[in-house]
Amino acid sequence: MQPTNVGLAAVAIVVLAACAASPPMKTVDRVVASDVEATWNALVAGIEGRDFQINALAKEDRTIRVLVRSAIPSQYVDCGEISVRSRHPEFGNRNYNFPAANSARYLVADERTDELVDVERRTSLNALANVRLIPQSGGTRVTVDANYVMNFRTREFGTNVTTRSIDDSLEFVSFQKATLKEQVREGANTKTVRVTCEPTGELERRIVAVLGEAAG
Repeated sequence: MQPTNVGLAAVAIVVLAACAASPPMKTVDRVVASDVEATWNALVAGIEGRDFQINALAKEDRTIRVLVRSAIPSQYVDCGEISVRSRHPEFGNRNYNFPAANSARYLVADERTDELVDVERRTSLNALANVRLIPQSGGTRVTVDANYVMNFRTREFGTNVTTRSIDDSLEFVSFQKATLKEQVREGANTKTVRVTCEPTGELERRIVAVLGEAAG
């Protein structure tokens, strides 16, 4: 079956292109007692869900491609934590801690202009999972690996300050990680934070979980 949604196809191409040069991936493997046909039918019927959408089916190759998009990436990716500290005699102390994988919006006080700067930091995840079925004696082996693209978008809003607009992304695959340096505003100044993201394995496990207790 060919993808019918142009948007899904475009996202899938971006994810594949971004990870084309990545090292060989490790996979989540499960063996089920059902044959390939029954396993295929169970996966196709059960994968579609809140963040998951079948992008392509290649039955002759026993391969299912699943597009995963999430506005709450920490479900599937661990990027550590970011802390922000702002100090100002008029606006007081402002402390924030949030998962680096997720979106956040906060106010920090610029001590040079004596105003609050509104920082909007938005993240999203696009991933493309490859599910492969391999017949074997007494059942079917199911393997899942994924290409991940984490997107970071920061916008600042203020009256008398020089605001910033930053877009960045990280690309990685199952069981591997990637790092970027992010400039985080804490007032009039910024600090450099190393953000390292890696999959938690939850995405791959959720796909296999469709097969229920049959997966061993």
